[in-house]
Amino acid sequence: MMPAALDEAAAPDGAVTDEAALVGAGPPWTLRGAGLVAVFGARGVLMLVRYASSPVGPYDELLWAEVRGSPVGARPTVTRIVVSTEASVVWGRRNWGIPKELAAFQWSGAGLVGGPDGWRGEGGQVRVTGAGGEMLAHLGFRAGGPRLPVWTGVVPGAWRTLAQPDLMPEPDAAGPRGTLLTTVLTTVQARGRVQAARLSAVQGAFHPALMDSRPLLTLAAPEFRMVFPVPRVVRADGRPA
Repeated sequence: MMPAALDEAAAPDGAVTDEAALVGAGPPWTLRGAGLVAVFGARGVLMLVRYASSPVGPYDELLWAEVRGSPVGARPTVTRIVVSTEASVVWGRRNWGIPKELAAFQWSGAGLVGGPDGWRGEGGQVRVTGAGGEMLAHLGFRAGGPRLPVWTGVVPGAWRTLAQPDLMPEPDAAGPRGTLLTTVLTTVQARGRVQAARLSAVQGAFHPALMDSRPLLTLAAPEFRMVFPVPRVVRADGRPA
């Protein structure tokens, strides 16, 4: 099932309800969809994704990731992320320490369409609204050109291992004043095709870089398959928790 174009403050067709978010959806996850990746140099990376299928159903996602220190060295960390279903919020936080929040995605134009047909049309726009009604991002995008195969297996594991503060630590994992001592490490795998793309921001409260700079590189992934495995949890000294 593919996500349909969204009405304002609505979730994709087939999205899992809040009640269904209580149903177990532990790792690993295999996800399929389409998306954009915009690289803002050393500041970080923006990703806009429409997942056509996942263990919790279709959902949309906007995230910002940047390199930060961790108990095992510098690793990419998702510092802000919004998604369109409660189930994705619940299980993203629980499984991998990803700090997901709920938002509404409104698409116009060709949009992003995941699945076997990949990208349909050259581009479109999306408006992302926070749970309180605030405009987080209004983005325009366009893609074109040849599609080239990519596989993360050629990328060093450290570069594709997310290091996230544990949002659900064991009771004895907290230090004085509740300081969390554990980190969740997730080595992501992906395979698909990419092509050149362009991204523009009309509004960008989601992250300052959207309005005060331009991406150095933007790629579209008309179709991809991604695997989020069972993570490793380590303590502040890097030893297994």
